[in-house]
Amino acid sequence: MTDHPSASRPPPPVIAPITRDGVRYESRWSHNGVLFAVDEKSGKPLWQVEVYKYLVDEQVETGVQVVFFKSMALDATGTSMLIEDEVGVRHLVDLKTREAKLLTWPVTVSLFEATPGPDGWKYSVELKISNSLTRTLQLDGPSVAEKGKLSNNLFQVEVDGQRIAYQGMMAKRAPPGRFIELKPGATYRTVVELSSEYPVPPGKHRLTVKFSHHNHFSPDDCQLESKPVTSELGDSPIRRTPKPPKP
Repeated sequence: MTDHPSASRPPPPVIAPITRDGVRYESRWSHNGVLFAVDEKSGKPLWQVEVYKYLVDEQVETGVQVVFFKSMALDATGTSMLIEDEVGVRHLVDLKTREAKLLTWPVTVSLFEATPGPDGWKYSVELKISNSLTRTLQLDGPSVAEKGKLSNNLFQVEVDGQRIAYQGMMAKRAPPGRFIELKPGATYRTVVELSSEYPVPPGKHRLTVKFSHHNHFSPDDCQLESKPVTSELGDSPIRRTPKPPKP
């Protein structure tokens, strides 16, 4: 995409070029999502790499959908560029191989159901991962609780501000034979019951759940992470009404 930012959106962040070993690395408004390498003395272009490319809704003004770099910095070794985009996704570009990879990808977690009982709360959450890129994302099934199954500590759960220790299995694994292929525009969804692995005692509580785990073994070996979601557990069950499927 080579569109300039629209007047309908805030101006993009100003990213100062970074120079190392005679090469200037920069971003350009005319080519969002692209890192440019330029000879510092002559100004001659050396190479460029597309760090990311997001899907565009053809029914919406293109300029307001443009995603620019939010920040850019060399890593501790000085051999890779750390880039965060305006969506909050972090990327890493190897300056030698000129390859870009994901460092993080957002996950959404919401309380799906919670029922009080004499021995504690029975509750489950819905996990969603949407692919807004123009390429397929490959997810490691056990790392995203495929089919609602937990085989590792994927969540951070707090009750009234106190961390609940994970009490489930910690499976040792070999690389899987397959990955979940999340096509552009698709969303992965699964409902996971957490009652046994992260037990919540009976009574009224403030429950906070966050997903945080690495997408192990995958070519997209990034950190998958959600924002924490907090729910008030009272005397009555909580049941979320599922959204009707799209026609």
